[in-house]
Amino acid sequence: MFRCFYLFILAILCGCKSYAQDLSAFERFIEETRVQLKVPGVAVSIVQGDKVIFSKGFGVRRFDQPDPIDQETIFQLASVSKTFIAAGLGIAVDKGLVTWDEEVIKNLPQFVIKDPYPSRVASARDLLAHRTGLPAFGGDLLGKMGYSSQEILSRVRYIEPATTFRNKANYSNVGFFVAGELLGRLMSSSWEKVIASFLLTPLEMQRSGFAPNLDNSNVAYAHAMIQEKMTVIPWDRTGGFPAAGGVSSTAADMGRWMVMHLNGGVYKGKQILKSSTVQEIFQPSMVTEASFSEAPPINQNSSFSYGLGWGNYNYMGYRIIEKGGALDGVRTNVTLIPELKLGICILSNLNLTLLPEVVRAKFLELYVGKSQMNVEAGIQAMEEAIANLFKIEPKPSNALPPSHPLENYTGTFENALYGSIKIRLEGGGLILEAGPALWKGTLSPWSNDTFILEWPTINSGNEQVTFTFGPDNRAIEIQTETLGVFKKKKV
Repeated sequence: MFRCFYLFILAILCGCKSYAQDLSAFERFIEETRVQLKVPGVAVSIVQGDKVIFSKGFGVRRFDQPDPIDQETIFQLASVSKTFIAAGLGIAVDKGLVTWDEEVIKNLPQFVIKDPYPSRVASARDLLAHRTGLPAFGGDLLGKMGYSSQEILSRVRYIEPATTFRNKANYSNVGFFVAGELLGRLMSSSWEKVIASFLLTPLEMQRSGFAPNLDNSNVAYAHAMIQEKMTVIPWDRTGGFPAAGGVSSTAADMGRWMVMHLNGGVYKGKQILKSSTVQEIFQPSMVTEASFSEAPPINQNSSFSYGLGWGNYNYMGYRIIEKGGALDGVRTNVTLIPELKLGICILSNLNLTLLPEVVRAKFLELYVGKSQMNVEAGIQAMEEAIANLFKIEPKPSNALPPSHPLENYTGTFENALYGSIKIRLEGGGLILEAGPALWKGTLSPWSNDTFILEWPTINSGNEQVTFTFGPDNRAIEIQTETLGVFKKKKV
């Protein structure tokens, strides 16, 4: 179905530059794409030069209610929030409080990671360009487990590095958590207050802020397709890592955000960030491979790399600056073409939808030109890769029942990074409660002493958990792929 629709759209829009002057055709494309991909609501802004030339909402805030999306509807930005942390640290750089390459530990001595060398020399640039060696998404559950910011910072030292320092990029939300703590320390405040005072206020982003803003009446509810039914799901409050994904905004406000970045840090004649600072934020700081999460037209030949809070790549001879984001029920994208002073922001309220990528790809075709790449096939491949992430591996044909009574799997287990977890019986099955918040997951038998762990949030995925037993036939150890090994707590 998606293939047929995409071929149809490509046929009728056939990528001519004349569409750049007729946004009504692009507007129809957005709405047709929204309907075809079953996205409840989307808001889009386009910037050209120092003006917002298009800002509009499509669809509804909540699928079962008539309230429309408009340019003032508040969305969670998800990882587009990282661009605000980068700009906030840019403010500190402009004030002479730090340099991009100054050691983090000079200003945040609590910052320690397992490898002693990067603990001593890692900089803000290393954090923002994902090159500390910390694993991709490692430690992400610490906030959901209920640990405070101070406790999370102290536990970073227990995260096993995935690579050596500055050897390979690994997308690290923990790195941006640390960057937020660094920003607050540099400015003798919190990162939220710094961004509000030095960025949101002077940019007149009056409806932008942080997760509590989602209590406003004009908000986009989060949605997911669950068992083929559209469902409203709880907003993801980013569980302890708001610096990595906790900013909320509107299409209208994000137009102002893009204007500032495309005009050398200037908004309405006022210098918000130095032009040199904006250029430094945009510059590649870590070359990396395009993964399944980088949608076409990004591919292995696009020279994809990380700047400071942004990604950048080549398209038809132009350098494209881009950041996308995803939280439970939300998908976002901001794409800038600095040479042309053009930008687009797409905010949508459906879990893991590819709508922002489809709209962004068409925007590049209209304003820059159509490449020879098979964008349709690339987006289909990305859709399949995302779906595969959340599939539960089927039980083997010779699966065995649990080797012990379920009571024997219960107890309290510990590891250095995640602290204490409790496994107990509930409703005839096993549940796992993690951290101070007792964040609850379910354990379903898979085969023998291996169970499948599923967390309550829709994008937390699942993984195998294997129990080891002692001489008394009670579990003494738990092994997991992403959380590590937990040993039975000694009484």
